[in-house]
Amino acid sequence: MNKKNFLQRIYTVMEIRTGFATGLPVLSGGLFGAYLNGNLNIWLLVLMFITGFCLNIVANIANEIRAFLKNEENEDTFTGHLGSEGLVRGDAKLIEAIVAMLFMLILSGICGLSIVFITKDINILIIGVLSVLAAVCYSLGPKPYIVYPIGELVSGIFVGAISCFVSAYIQVNTINYAIILYSVIAMIMTVFLMSTNNTSDYEKDMGTRTTLPHIIGFRNSIKIIIPEAMLMTLCWIILFITKNITIVMFISGLLVFYYYGYVRWYKDYYKIEKVYPQMGREWGPRPLLLINSFHLLLGAEFLIPLIMK
Repeated sequence: MNKKNFLQRIYTVMEIRTGFATGLPVLSGGLFGAYLNGNLNIWLLVLMFITGFCLNIVANIANEIRAFLKNEENEDTFTGHLGSEGLVRGDAKLIEAIVAMLFMLILSGICGLSIVFITKDINILIIGVLSVLAAVCYSLGPKPYIVYPIGELVSGIFVGAISCFVSAYIQVNTINYAIILYSVIAMIMTVFLMSTNNTSDYEKDMGTRTTLPHIIGFRNSIKIIIPEAMLMTLCWIILFITKNITIVMFISGLLVFYYYGYVRWYKDYYKIEKVYPQMGREWGPRPLLLINSFHLLLGAEFLIPLIMK
C-alpha cells in the first residue's frame, strides 16, 4: 500500500534535479544580461526562472508518462533516483502525473504572460508558445522528438539556448553577440546532458527510439563531445577577448570546464567501449554537475558587481 501523500507521489515523476538544467541557465543568463546592462530587474529574473524551471518539469513528466504508457522502463533500467520513474514503479498514478503536469503548465503560463505584460514584447509570447509546445511534444503527441536523432539538438536549443537567451534579452532589451555566445554555451552543456543519457540508453532504446547514437554509433556519440566542447570553449574565449567578462570570470569558467567537464566526467567517460547496465546511473548526473556548477558560479560572479554598484 502506498502511504505517500500527493506531493510525495508527484515528486516521483517530476525529476526536479534536472529542472535546474533550465532554471540555472535562466538564472545565470539573466544575471549576465543584467551585468552587461549594469542594472538588474529582479522581477523579470524571478518570473523567467519559474517559467523555465516549470517547463523543464513539464517535459520531464511528459517523458515519465510516455515511458509508462509505452512500457519503456523496468527494474533493469531504473536509475535509482526517487525523483523519477514513479509511474513505472507504481509510486504515483497516471492521473496524478497529468494533474502535476497541468499545474506546471499553468504556473509557467502565468509567469510567462507576466513577462510579456511587463516587457510588452510580442516576440517573448511567440517564443513562450513554442517553448510550451517543445516541452509537451518532447515525449507526447504523434511525433515526439525524443524518439528521433534531433532530440539532443532540439533540447539543447530550447532547454539551454532559448531559455538563457530570453532571460538575458529581457534584461538588456536588445540582441547582441555576447548573449548569443553565452546562450550557445548553455545549449552545448544541455546537449552534453542529453547525449550522455541517450548514449547510456543505447541498447534500451533500440527498437523504440532512434536517437543520435544509433545513427552515428556508440563510440562516435562519445567522441562527438570533443568538437562540441571546443566550440563551447571558443565562445567563452571570445567573450573574454571582447571584454564582456573579466579575467576572474574567464578563469572561473575554464576551471569549471576542466574539473567538472573533464576530470569528473569526460576523462573516464571517453574510455567506455560499450554500453553496460549501470552506465546511465553512473554517468547521467555528471554533465548535470557541469551545468549546475558553471551557472551557479558565474551567476554569482555576475551578481556581485550589481550588488556592489
